[in-house]
Amino acid sequence: MIQRARVNRIALNSISVVLAVVMLAAMAPVFTLAQPATEEITEIDASSEVEIDFPRGIVIDADLEWDVTDDDIELELLYSTAGSETETLIFVPYEVAYPVQVEIAIDLQSAFVPSGVEIDFRWRLVDDREVVAESESESTIWFDDRWDWRQLESDQVRVHFYDLDEAFAQEILDSAQSTVSELEQRYRLDRSAPLDVWIYPSSADFRSAQQPNSRESVAGASYPGYYLIVAVIPNGNSGEIGRVIPHEVSHQVLFQATENPFTNPPLWFDEGMATHFQVGGTSGYMEMAIQAHRDDALFDLGSLDASFPYLPSQATLAYAASWTALEYIEVTYSDEGIAALIDAFATWAPYDEAMTNAIGVDGDRLNDDWKAWIAARSD
Repeated sequence: MIQRARVNRIALNSISVVLAVVMLAAMAPVFTLAQPATEEITEIDASSEVEIDFPRGIVIDADLEWDVTDDDIELELLYSTAGSETETLIFVPYEVAYPVQVEIAIDLQSAFVPSGVEIDFRWRLVDDREVVAESESESTIWFDDRWDWRQLESDQVRVHFYDLDEAFAQEILDSAQSTVSELEQRYRLDRSAPLDVWIYPSSADFRSAQQPNSRESVAGASYPGYYLIVAVIPNGNSGEIGRVIPHEVSHQVLFQATENPFTNPPLWFDEGMATHFQVGGTSGYMEMAIQAHRDDALFDLGSLDASFPYLPSQATLAYAASWTALEYIEVTYSDEGIAALIDAFATWAPYDEAMTNAIGVDGDRLNDDWKAWIAARSD
């Protein structure tokens, strides 16, 4: 299961876009952001302690000192997740006494920041909308502190675990690292950034750390922007390692190989790659797709570009369609075709253009050819 926003294929008239932007700009309220001071910014001396209040968030208790004498200046806390350039701003009330002692809670549950993410934070003073003092950045790890975690690591993977035999945790690590290496070698991909894999031994523990209203059937989640995988694998269940770990690692490696500001690979391609690499759990997919085609119920690939159905039976059919689509591409265009598609999806080109550049057919033609291949297998 992959957790990230996706881009629909929507053709917009450029004039309409310009007019819409102008209208929105005219309607939008005006906010004045703090600007750097024209004079040199002084330093805030910060000493902070962080307490985890899982799953709600973190509480920062800090002693702050600065040389600015104006008592009317505003104190702000800015924080970001996993090295993001986007910071969230919180106005911090304080009493004028030195050192200034403040306690502020950061809510990480409402917008759901998954466990295992690094939080960077800093303090600054603003006077008449100008920044006059700021601190060095500090960081902490937001994680599920209910458990006594241990860690194993390889060249590109760190596995965090508790209540698992170390040999079994090593098996998880080996599976993750070998999947990374195979994907990179097989499709000529650049070296991937290190991944963190957090393993829960029970479904109850796992679900209690996930986003509210998550599907109970979910056994793993991949957060590509955080280079983070969270999964449930009971101790000793090697079959579940093969089903879950390569699937989630594939999401991570594909994200890094195609990352750009404007597009993601189609969801059917992303999930097709993930199911293609997992071991187990796909044995009935071809028969399911064949039967759906006979019943005129097989999805068009274009309907799976951005999302899958929520109804479990329809979601399973969407996974089956995606898996068979990748099987068809591999049979027809080989690993070279898949590698070419990965390269093309990284170029910011629209899906049809990317697919035509990679394998010589657009999305509609690929869909028709794939369905014809499914139909031939049902004869």
